[in-house]
Amino acid sequence: MIKLIAIDMDGTLLGDIRKVTKENAKAIKEAQEQGIVVVVATGRDEKEARLPIREASITCPIISVNGAQSRDERGNVLSTFPINEDQMNVIFDILTSNEIYFELYTNHGTVSNNYEKALQAVVDFLLSSGSDDDMETMRKIAKDRFDVGAIKLVDSYHAFIEQEATILLKILAFSKDDQKRTTTKKKLMEIDQLAISASARDNIEITSVHAQKGLAVMAYAQKVGVSMDEVMVIGDSFNDVSMFEIARLKVAMGNAEQEIKDLADFITHSNEEDGVAFAIRKMLAENK
Repeated sequence: MIKLIAIDMDGTLLGDIRKVTKENAKAIKEAQEQGIVVVVATGRDEKEARLPIREASITCPIISVNGAQSRDERGNVLSTFPINEDQMNVIFDILTSNEIYFELYTNHGTVSNNYEKALQAVVDFLLSSGSDDDMETMRKIAKDRFDVGAIKLVDSYHAFIEQEATILLKILAFSKDDQKRTTTKKKLMEIDQLAISASARDNIEITSVHAQKGLAVMAYAQKVGVSMDEVMVIGDSFNDVSMFEIARLKVAMGNAEQEIKDLADFITHSNEEDGVAFAIRKMLAENK
C-alpha cells in the first residue's frame, strides 16, 4: 500500500504555463484526505517552488533545489546540504573557462549575472520540454521570474556569496552546445562529493552529493515512519532518477525523457493532460 507520494514540479505537477493544474491539485487533496503524505520534490528553490503550490491551495512539505534543502508543510527547514567554498571556486573556474552561463541557487534566493541569458535559459528550457507556446509567451514566462522575485540580478557572484550567512545550494548551468556541455560535465564529475544531474537536455545541475531528490525523499519517509516499499514517485527528467532508484512504485510522465520512461513501472499522461492526477487516482483505486 502506498503511504507517501513524491512529485516533481516542472514538466510533472505543473502544466506548460508553470501552474498546478486543477485536476492535479484535486487529486493531491484526495490522496491527503486518505492519509497519504504528499511531498513535492523539485529543482526549484523553496521560494519559486512554494508560489504555485500556494496558489493551488496545497499544503505539503517541499524538497527543493534537488534535495539541497527540505522543509515541512509549515516551511520549517529540516535539512540543508550546501556546496562548500572550495567546490564552488573549482566549479566557477570550469564553467567560466568553457564559456557556459550559470545561475546560483542560495538560501537568499536564485541569482543571475546576465538578464538576457537568464531569459534565454528559460526559453531554451521550455523548448526542450516540448512547449508549443510562441516566443513572446515564453519570454513573458521568463520575465515573470524576475517580476515576482523568483530570481534577481546581481553584478558579481563572488560578492553575492560573500554576503553574511549566504549558503550556496545549487549551480544551474546552461549550454545548447552538446560537445561543450558533455566536456564540462565530465570535468565537473571529477570534483569530489558533488552530484551532477539535469532537468532538461540543455542544462547541468550541480549540488552536493548529499543533495539528491532520492536521498531527501528517503529521509522524509523515515521521518514519518514510511518504508520505501510504501513510496510512489512521479517525474519526467534526469534529476528524478535518484527518486526512481529508491521507490517501490515509479511513474514517468507521458512527456518524460525516454530514459526515464525506461525506469518506470507505469507511464501516465503528459503534464498538459493531468498526468499526475491520473497516476494518483489509479494508485488510490489500487490501494483499496
